[in-house]
Amino acid sequence: MISRALLTLLCLTACGALAQGKVTLAAALKDVRQSHTATLLKDGRVLVVGGRGADGLSTLASCEIYEPKKNKWTACAPLTTGRSHHTATALSDGKVLVVGGSAQQVGPDGSSRSVAIASCELYDPRANKWSPVPAMNDARNGHTATLLVDGSVLVVGGARENRLHLNSVERFDPKTNAWTKEKPLDVARWLHSAVRDSEGNVVILGGRSNAAQKGVGSGVSIADVERFDVKTQSWKTLPPMSEPRQRTAVIAEATDARIDVIGGQTATSSTNYAETWAPGAAEWKQFENNLSMSLSAHTGTWLTSGDIVVIGGEPPNAIDTSRVQRWVVSLKQWCLAGELINARKFHSATLLDDGRILIVGGVSGGLPEKTAELWTSTQGKCEEPPGLSMGW
Repeated sequence: MISRALLTLLCLTACGALAQGKVTLAAALKDVRQSHTATLLKDGRVLVVGGRGADGLSTLASCEIYEPKKNKWTACAPLTTGRSHHTATALSDGKVLVVGGSAQQVGPDGSSRSVAIASCELYDPRANKWSPVPAMNDARNGHTATLLVDGSVLVVGGARENRLHLNSVERFDPKTNAWTKEKPLDVARWLHSAVRDSEGNVVILGGRSNAAQKGVGSGVSIADVERFDVKTQSWKTLPPMSEPRQRTAVIAEATDARIDVIGGQTATSSTNYAETWAPGAAEWKQFENNLSMSLSAHTGTWLTSGDIVVIGGEPPNAIDTSRVQRWVVSLKQWCLAGELINARKFHSATLLDDGRILIVGGVSGGLPEKTAELWTSTQGKCEEPPGLSMGW
C-alpha cells in the first residue's frame, strides 16, 4: 500500500502542486489543541485560546501567542475558565473578547461532563491579562460572534448541552460593559457561519437545527440564510443556499459585496459545491467550477488579491486531507496550492499581515495536533486538482 507521504510526494512532483502556493512547518504549539480560536492582534501576532487537549475531551485554559517575525510561540496568561467551541473577537481597541463555549463540569459522584457556559473574558495583549466581563444571558457553544461597525459584538445562536439549539441573540457593548438581548433568529441553529456584509449587517448561514423537532435530537443541516439589519435591529430572510450545509467555509468578498460559501456537511454527507450570493439577488449562483472533493471542517481564507485558499478538511471517503486548493479569481478556476505536511481538520487558519496563512492545531489522523504550518503564495502554472477518483 502506498503511504500518504509518498502520495503527497508523487503529487507534488507530478501535479506541480507548488505552482499556486507552498506549505512549510512553523514552530510547534506548546499544547496540543483542537476546537480552539486563533485571533490576529493589532501588532500582527496571533492569539490562540483554549480548545480541547490531547485526550480530545478535556478543555484547556492555556493560551499562547505566535510571533510571525520570530516564528516563535510564547505562553500567555491562562483563561480563568478553560473552554472549547467558544468564540474570540478582536475589538476595536485591540483587546480580545472570548465568549461562551463548552467546559468540563465535575458532578457530585466525580464524573465529568461537557456543558455549555455563559461566562466571558477579555484579554489585554499589552498587559497580558484576562479580566472578567458580565456573563451572557444564555449559555452557548458553537455560536458565532461578529464585530459590528459601532464596536459592539453580536452573538448568535449556538447550543446548550443536550443538543438544545438556540435562536437567541445578544449584543455586547464594550463601552457600557453590558449585554443586550436582540430579536431572535427565525430558525434556531448551531455550527452555523456568520459574516459582516459590505453594509455592516450580519449574515447568518446554514448550520444544524433541531427546531422542527421541537428542540430534541441532533438536528439536521439547513440551508436557511438570515440577515441582521443593524439599523432596524431586525432579521430578514434571504434566499436559501442551494443545499443544506454546516461546518462550511464562508467568505465575505470585500471587493464586490458578494458572499461565497464553499463545501460543508450536508444532510447526508458533504459537498464540493461552491456558490455565491450578491446583494439583491433572488438566488445563489454556483461557481464556474467546484472543489475537486467534497469537504467539511475545512477553512477558507480570502486573500487581498480576491483569491480564496481552502485548506484541509474531511472528505467523505477519508479521515482528513492534506490538500490545499486556491480559487484563482482571474481564471475562475481551482488550482493546486501545496500540500499540508500534516493532514488536518477542525484547525484554524489566520491570514497574517505579510500575506501568509498560519495553520494551527486541529485533528490529524483522528488525533489532536500540536503542529503549526505556514502557507505562502507562489506564482506559476495553475494545475487542476485531481478529482474524487484519487480517493484521499
